Amino acid sequence: MKELQAFLKSQKILQIAPAAGDPWIANVLMACNTPHKIYFVGSKDTLYGKKLLEDSSLAFATAWHEENNHCNRKGIQGVGKAHFTTDHVEIEEGIRLHNKRYTEFAKRITPDWAKSDEHASGVWVIAPSYIKFWNDELYGDNGSKEFKDF
Repeated sequence: MKELQAFLKSQKILQIAPAAGDPWIANVLMACNTPHKIYFVGSKDTLYGKKLLEDSSLAFATAWHEENNHCNRKGIQGVGKAHFTTDHVEIEEGIRLHNKRYTEFAKRITPDWAKSDEHASGVWVIAPSYIKFWNDELYGDNGSKEFKDF
């Protein structure tokens, strides 16, 4: 779990694919401290937001490879549920992690901004139920480990 956590903390872009309706995928700026909760800031009015409000189930993925060695690859694929949070603790943590990682947004994206009803944007929380972590360095060529029941 420690290696999965370190990999997730090193990533910035997460692809999300909500389950509702026709296929759709979106890229979001992710932040997390543990694999148990993955945060991103986004709008309920986007296509992914509307789909997640209709059905919170989603698939997600991110990948990395060493620039000069395509045999050193790491990535995750997972499924879980996402919700647009109104919980003050989740908002504070999501904004803290987001702004630590993306400092250019820190003046505009604040907990008060996320708690405001003036716009449709705020903090989304993904609660994974399954993550497949592939890591050539740890598990060998095309090797992976599965994590369930977070």
